[in-house]
Amino acid sequence: VGKRGEGKWRRITWDEAYTEIADRLRTIRASGRPEEFAFQQGRNRSGDIVTRFLNAYGTPSAFNHRALCSSNRRAAILTTIGDSDWDLGDFDNSRYILNFGSNWAEAHQGHIPVAIRMMRAREKGAKIVTFDARLSNTAALSDERFFVKPGTDGLIALAMANVICAEELWDKPWLDTWSNHPADQYAEHVRQYTPERAQAESGVPADAIRR
Repeated sequence: VGKRGEGKWRRITWDEAYTEIADRLRTIRASGRPEEFAFQQGRNRSGDIVTRFLNAYGTPSAFNHRALCSSNRRAAILTTIGDSDWDLGDFDNSRYILNFGSNWAEAHQGHIPVAIRMMRAREKGAKIVTFDARLSNTAALSDERFFVKPGTDGLIALAMANVICAEELWDKPWLDTWSNHPADQYAEHVRQYTPERAQAESGVPADAIRR
């Protein structure tokens, strides 16, 4: 009942709640843009009835747990290696692991297998560097941790790519053969993402990004 963010509330009846919901849904549908109504739920345990309702209403905008969780990961893995299922890295044989927000010590989808492989890597001397917005158990277990501003992880990675290209720390023939764009074209694209720009937006020191 107050301004947004004031935390002022008024208890209403179920009939009042249903009426308010129905009126808002009716207004959106009458506007001719039913897709502006988005339905969000947790894990989908009622697919049939929800799908029938959304189809009748005319919106494809349905989101559930997976939309906010593994769908993004699966899309990225499909794009890079052609498979959308498990992305279980060869951590056992890795020497330096950059971890962007993956919380494998607490709640990773591949929790136990990933944790086992990470610990085997540590036993062999691998270093783990975690970038996260909070001090998770994974960050605490890492050799280095950087607390980044939410949503800036990609910019940090692009700044690292900038340094790799600028200092020619790459396998250029491999990139020219297997990437979607020639290496020089990729280097030109990432030139704008300097470590200083990443530091300003993420909080991670430019020197650490270069290192």
